[in-house]
Parts: sequence; C-alpha cells; structure tokens
Amino acid sequence: MSCMHRMLWFLTRGRAGWFGLSGLFGLLGLVVSLGQPAAAQDAPALRVTATLQAPSEVRVGATVQLQLEVLTPTWFTQPPVLPALDIPGALVTPPQGEGELVRDTVGGVSYSGVRYTYVLSPTAAGAMQVPALAVTAKVGPGGQEASGASKPVSFSVLPQTAAAGQAMAAGKMEVTQDFSMAPDPLIVGGRITRSVTQRADGVQAMLLPAVALPDLPGFKRYPREPEVTTLDDGRGGFVGGQRIDRADYVAEEAGTFRLPPLTVRWRDGATGQPAKSELPGREFTVATAPAVTPPFSLTEDLARLRHGLRWVIPAAWLAWGAGLLAALAALWLTWPWWRRLAAALRARAARAAAARRASEAWHWRAWQRETRRQTASLGTFYRWLRVATGAQDLRAAVAPLGQTPRQTAAAVLRDAYGGASQPASAWRGVLAKSSVQWRLAWRGRHVTAPAHALPGDLNPVQAGRTATAQDAQGSQR
Repeated sequence: MSCMHRMLWFLTRGRAGWFGLSGLFGLLGLVVSLGQPAAAQDAPALRVTATLQAPSEVRVGATVQLQLEVLTPTWFTQPPVLPALDIPGALVTPPQGEGELVRDTVGGVSYSGVRYTYVLSPTAAGAMQVPALAVTAKVGPGGQEASGASKPVSFSVLPQTAAAGQAMAAGKMEVTQDFSMAPDPLIVGGRITRSVTQRADGVQAMLLPAVALPDLPGFKRYPREPEVTTLDDGRGGFVGGQRIDRADYVAEEAGTFRLPPLTVRWRDGATGQPAKSELPGREFTVATAPAVTPPFSLTEDLARLRHGLRWVIPAAWLAWGAGLLAALAALWLTWPWWRRLAAALRARAARAAAARRASEAWHWRAWQRETRRQTASLGTFYRWLRVATGAQDLRAAVAPLGQTPRQTAAAVLRDAYGGASQPASAWRGVLAKSSVQWRLAWRGRHVTAPAHALPGDLNPVQAGRTATAQDAQGSQR
C-alpha cells in the first residue's frame, strides 16, 4: 500500500506530475475497453422496435397506440428523426412533445433510448398494415449518424356494432353540462348559455360527435363554434380528447320555459356495447323587461340641439344663390362657344402683336434705345430704315431729301466704315440727330394723298421729286 502511495505521489508531484497522471488515466481507459465483452462491440448502433397497444378487438372509431422504441448501446448526441406515418383508412396523430426514457438489455448488452407513441384511429373496417419505420439519429462520442428500421406490424379492424356517429371510448367517458344566465334573474332580452362537455380517454377530439342543442319556443337560438381540445399527460403524451358544444338562447317572450333533456350516446371500446349519458333539462322563468326611465328627457335634448343648429338664411342670399347657379349652368351650356371665342381673341392678339413689332414706330423706338448705348452696331438702324423708307442702304434713303442730308449720310458712312480715328460716339450722335429730321421728312413724303388727288404719274410735283431722286442716285454711282 505504501508503494502505491509513493507511486501516486511521484506521478502528481514534480515537473512531470501532470504528464504522469494523464498517462495513468489513459492506461486505465485502455484496460476498461479491453475488458468489455465482445458482444457490446458487435451490437448495432440503433435498435428500432414497433409495438401495438390495442384491445383484443379493434373497431372503427377506436384508438390504437403504436409505440416506437429507439435504443442505442451508447448515447444520443441529437434527438432521433422520426418518419411520417400515413395509413390508408386510419387517422394518424404523430408523437407530440417529449418521448419516454426506456432501458433494456438484449444479449447481455445494455440499451437506453426513447419511446414515442403514434395514435391511430381507424375509420374503415379491414386489415391495417403499419409499414416499417426508418429512424436516423446521431450517437456515440463522435456524433456518428446511425439508422435503423422497425418490422412491419398489422391488425384487423371490425365494423361498428352500433349506430354510426357514436364515439368509442377506450377508457373513461364523461359527459357534463352547464347553464349560465345573463342577467340573473332572466328577463326578456336576456341570454341563457347551455354548454355540453364530452371528455373521453383514448379518443381523439376530432372523432367526438357533435351534440345537437335543439330550439326552444320563445327563445332565439344562436349556436357557437365547438371547442375541440386534445388531452395529454403534461409531457406531450396522448390521453384523450375533449369537445364542448355551446348555444346561446335569447329570450323573446315572458313566461316559464323548459330546456329539454339531452341524451349523448357512445360505445365502450372494450366491449363495443353502446352506452349513454343522460343530461337533465332545466326550467327557466322569464320576466317582462322593466320600463327604463332615462334620467333626462331625450325629446327635450333633441329639440334643444335642433334649436341651436337652426339657421336663418336671408331671402337675398337665396336669390343670389339661384342667380349664381343659373350663371354656372349657362356657362356650362355655352362653354364650347366661350372656348372658341377665347381662341379667336388669342389669335387676334397675336396678329396685333406681330403687326406692332413690324411697324415703323416699334423699330424707331428700338433705334432710339440703341442710340443711348455705347455700341458700334447699326443693325437696329438699318432695320428701321428698311421699314420707314423701303430702301436697302442709307444713300438711297436720303437721296430724295436734298444735298445736305446726302452729305451728312456720306460723312457718317465714311466715319463708321472708313477707318477714321474719330470715336464711334461722334458719328453715332450725328446719325441720331439726323435720323430725327429724316424721319419727319420721310413721314411727310409718305402722307396719304386725298381721294381727289391725281395719281403719282400724273402729278407734276411728285414726278419732279422722283426725277430728282433718280438723278441723285445716278450722280452717286
């Protein structure tokens, strides 16, 4: 014993203590693994078994539990993946919630795993075949994926021995009812709610039949949607089903009335024999609804509100309103004509503006504005000159005016285009002052002749002026 203590002290102390301890643990693990039986090493990674939990006789509407055990000799690193089960002629509910932990020993090998429960409810008689169910899971220290499959199982379903539409309870079947009134005591316009609850062990809730709640004379019946609930054991395990049927009865008359008793029929799943539950009726007295006196007069309040909203409209406003409506109606009827008139006015205004821009006065004002600027361009002057005289150049325009205008025009042209050293303001000022005199002369020469005057070719004065102008033009050439 002292030798063992010295060895452990040596392995845990000193510079190589931790390395020695890890080596010791590794040696122990190797010994344990070599000591395991060979059967455990040869065991399958996943063992899947399917078992039916059913009575000796399975009838249509009964509930059969299919227990699926998934076992492994190691451990699960991920929950098993269960297959979807579909059986023709049966209603199948897959496992809900957590499975049940189970342990088993087969061939000297210990297995542990989970048990899942499928709930089967046959809807047709005959042979029911449950196929093989393949399950996959990750097991072992490395999380390796393993798979396994159960063997097919089958069972026979007998036809119903009682009237159709009755639930078959595999265990306990409870049928209760409840009444509620609003108000209590009941008056005309009040409501009675009748509730019938079916609670059956081993029966799926959707297979519980509806309870017919009949009409009652003197009441208006309003059925509600049923409440269907699956009962479990708190861990997802199937226990049974519950169905609640309700109806509201609204009193329309005063008097004494009685809701009739109800009979709910069902069948014992073990024997297949019919059974029933009797629900007693109940008598109600409906009183006349008392006359309700409001704390204030509705008629007076409404009259007061109408008086506050009463408006007096002067007669003149009505006349003006009628006139405005008539004017709007006339405008709407004559709108196409007004549109054409507006288009014509716009066209006329455009023509007037074009004529104004083409007139001599408009070009004269433009030339006057140009003379006040310090520019050397004569474009505005020549545009006015063409409109005022019809001539294309200055010499031809002033030729009919005499010797002095011709000399002035020649001097202006020489200073403007001859390259003289005089500034542009000098000859522009001369041209601006001379153009005023020339305009007066040209306008005098273009005075419209009276209606009784001679034509131009027969008028000696006009003929003389024309000849003088032609001679002046010839001398310039």
